[in-house]
Amino acid sequence: MTTDEQPNLALALETLRRLVEVGFEKTNGSTALILQRLDQVDDRHAELAHRVEQDRVTAEARYAALESRLDGVEREAVTRSQLAERTRQIIAVVMVLVAVAGALIALIQLTRG
Repeated sequence: MTTDEQPNLALALETLRRLVEVGFEKTNGSTALILQRLDQVDDRHAELAHRVEQDRVTAEARYAALESRLDGVEREAVTRSQLAERTRQIIAVVMVLVAVAGALIALIQLTRG
């Protein structure tokens, strides 16, 4: 090697070293960015999982409340047969009242006349 080639070689090695350093810095920056995004994704996932759990608990509570209300309605509901029986009883009571009223009117008519 001649003395003219040594400075060129040193310059080439220095340029190569600088290029490698720049490449490593870019790689480090990209890796840091990827890690930051992964942390953000993890945080978002944890937040969404928490919201899903809250919604599940809320839905279960609403379902239990609706079941309770439905049970109450079913206990207090009147069936068709019960309604028909009540209607028959009311009609029977009204017929008895009409018969008693008719008998009273007939008695009053007999006693007056």
